[in-house]
Amino acid sequence: MYMFKSTPPQAAPVAQVPAGQQHHPSAMRNRIPILKALLKLLPESDSFSGPALEIATGTGALMEVVAPAFPHLTMQPSEYVPETAAAPDEQWSKHGKIGLRLGLDELACIDEHCKVFKNCVPAVALDLSKPWPTEVTEKNGSHVLILCANTLHITPWACSVGLLRGAGQALAPDGHLVLYGPFKVSGEFIGADGGAGNAKFDAKLRSTNAEWGIRDVGELEKVAEGFGLALSEKVEMPANNLCLHFTKAS
Repeated sequence: MYMFKSTPPQAAPVAQVPAGQQHHPSAMRNRIPILKALLKLLPESDSFSGPALEIATGTGALMEVVAPAFPHLTMQPSEYVPETAAAPDEQWSKHGKIGLRLGLDELACIDEHCKVFKNCVPAVALDLSKPWPTEVTEKNGSHVLILCANTLHITPWACSVGLLRGAGQALAPDGHLVLYGPFKVSGEFIGADGGAGNAKFDAKLRSTNAEWGIRDVGELEKVAEGFGLALSEKVEMPANNLCLHFTKAS
C-alpha cells in the first residue's frame, strides 16, 4: 500500500477536448497506480520543483494526473511524431500508439488534454533514436524528473539506449528517471502467472515488429550505468509490470 508523503492531490481540472479524442482504457487503468508509485519514490510534491520531461506522452492520460499532483514541476510533454502518419486502425502496429486522436495530430492532441494545467508547457516532438529537441536540450543538466511509461517494449533497442543516454545528459545531479512497463528480470518473464502472460505478449510484439520486445532490467541497468544512472528501486506494479527508478549521480 502506498502512503502519500504530502497532502494528497485535489481533483484536477478536466479538459474539454474535441470529439474523437479519447485515452485508451489501459492508459486510464495504469495512471493511478503509476501516480501512487511516483508519490512514494519521488521527493514530497510540496517541495519538488524544477523542469520535468515525460517521454511518449501519448494522448496525455498520465500527464493529466502527474501535473496536478506535482504542481511545482514544469512539465514538458513529448511524443514521437512519424514522418508519415498511419491510418487510425494501424496506429499500434505501425508506431505502437494507442488512444484516439481523430481530428488532431499527436502534439495538438496532447495540448488539448493538458492545456488546463498551468505547470504544463506545449508538447514537443521527440524521437528517441535521434537528437532530442532544443526545448529539452537547452535545459540539459537541470531536469529533476524524466518519466517514460509503456514505451521501451514497442520501440527498437536503440531507443532504449537513446532514452538512457538522453536522460544522463538531461537530468540534474540526483535527478530521477522513472520507467514503467513490462520487463524481464534476469532474462525471465515475471508475473503472478509465472510470466506466461508477458511471454505471450512478447511473442505478439515480436511478430508485429521484429525490433520490438520486452526489455530486461539487467541489460537496461548496465547501459544506464554508462550514462551515470543507477537503478535505485524496482517496484512491482499491477498487471505484471514494474516501475524502475533510476537516479543520476550527484
